[in-house]
Amino acid sequence: MVTKKKIIWLVVGVIVVSLVVYAGIRINNYMEWRLAKGVIASGQLTYQIGLTGVTIINCFTTGNPPICTGGVLGGTLCYTKDAATCANYAEVSGTPAGGMGNNALFSIQAIIQSGLTNGGQLIAGGTSPVLMDNGVLASSGGCFGCYAKLDTDSKIKSWFDFIIAGIKESKK
Repeated sequence: MVTKKKIIWLVVGVIVVSLVVYAGIRINNYMEWRLAKGVIASGQLTYQIGLTGVTIINCFTTGNPPICTGGVLGGTLCYTKDAATCANYAEVSGTPAGGMGNNALFSIQAIIQSGLTNGGQLIAGGTSPVLMDNGVLASSGGCFGCYAKLDTDSKIKSWFDFIIAGIKESKK
C-alpha cells in the first residue's frame, strides 16, 4: 500500500534527479558557449592559430648586452622582445590543429588568465605571431581578450556570471 509519505519522497526524488540533470546540461552548454565565443573573437583577427599538445617556454634575458631568448628549450620568437619586457612573455608551441602556424608569443598574463597549461589546447588570434597581446587566447581553462570582442548579449551574460561568482565566493 502506497502511503502519502512514500509519494512525497518519490516526488522529491524525481525533482532532485531532474535538477541534477538540468544543471549538468547547463554546465555543458556554458563550457561550449565559452569556447564558441573564443572562436568567434579570434576569427576577427588577421593571424589565427589552433594548437594541441601545447608547450610553454618562458622567455628570459641572457648575455651582455642582454638579449631575450628562450634558451636551449626553443623559444625562437623570444628574440623579438627587448630585455626590459622579456620576462613578461612566453612562447607557446604545439601541434597545429588549424590556423596559420605552430607557435606564437603571448604575455604571461594572457597565459594565466586563459588557464592554458602544458599539454593543453588553445585557439588564438592576433595581428602576427609576435603581436598576440592585442588579440585573443582561449583554452579549456578560460579566455583572455574575449570580453572586448563579444557581442552585447554575451557581455550581459558575462556580467551575470561575474556577479554570481562573486556571490558564491563571498559565501565561502
